[in-house]
This record gives sequence, C-alpha cells and structure tokens, in this order.
Amino acid sequence: MTSAAARRLRLAPLTLLFLAACTDAGPVSAAGTLTASLVSPNGPEGAAVVVLFGDGLGPVSTAGGADVYSREGVGSMRVVLIHPTGGEIAFQVAVADTTQPPTFVIQEVAGPDDALRPDLSEYSVEVVR
Repeated sequence: MTSAAARRLRLAPLTLLFLAACTDAGPVSAAGTLTASLVSPNGPEGAAVVVLFGDGLGPVSTAGGADVYSREGVGSMRVVLIHPTGGEIAFQVAVADTTQPPTFVIQEVAGPDDALRPDLSEYSVEVVR
C-alpha cells in the first residue's frame, strides 16, 4: 500500500465524522403550523382565553377537542378555547416563521365545572412544531 493510500484510509473516519456533523442544519425558517397546548397543574380544563403576540399570525384551528374562537388584532390574536366536557385545551396556529413562535399570555382558565381558576401562575403553554 502506498503512503498516499494509507493516508486516505486514516482520514476516512475524520471525513465521515465531518460529513455527519454537517447534515444537521437545525430548524429552517419557513411558514407552517405550530401546535400550542395549555399545561395545567389541575389536569383537564373546561376553557381558556389565551392571547398570542407576534408577527405573521394566521388562522387558528382546534387540536384537542376544544371549540376554538379567535379575533385578530394588530400584532396579536385573542383565542378562546372551550372544551364541552373538560379535557385537553390545545390549538394550532399558522405562522409566517415556525422558528419564531409567538408569545403567549394566559388570561383566564376555567375548570370543567366552569369555575374560574383563581391563580394562573403555574399554567403555561407548550408549543411544538
């Protein structure tokens, strides 16, 4: 075996490692749909009012059995979700850039018994692409 062939053989694992590292380009900026779910410390909920803030917000649809109503504002969208029997509060929202999700503010949450939750500090919104 020539020294050039031996050198290529020694460099082959390094080349493969470099190529494998280059294949994961990370998230690509593009329009798409995000799924947002209310994370509740109380389990199933009956309703929620969530306000989204961000540019390029599009239509909203259900993603968890709740009825969804929305109203657009300038750079914001108010979303009302009502689950008739109590359950997962989730929705999908179209966005101009899936790598830049909107900011969410939870304004109200009601349990399956329609009683408003007095403390929203432990609630959050989980977003997946």
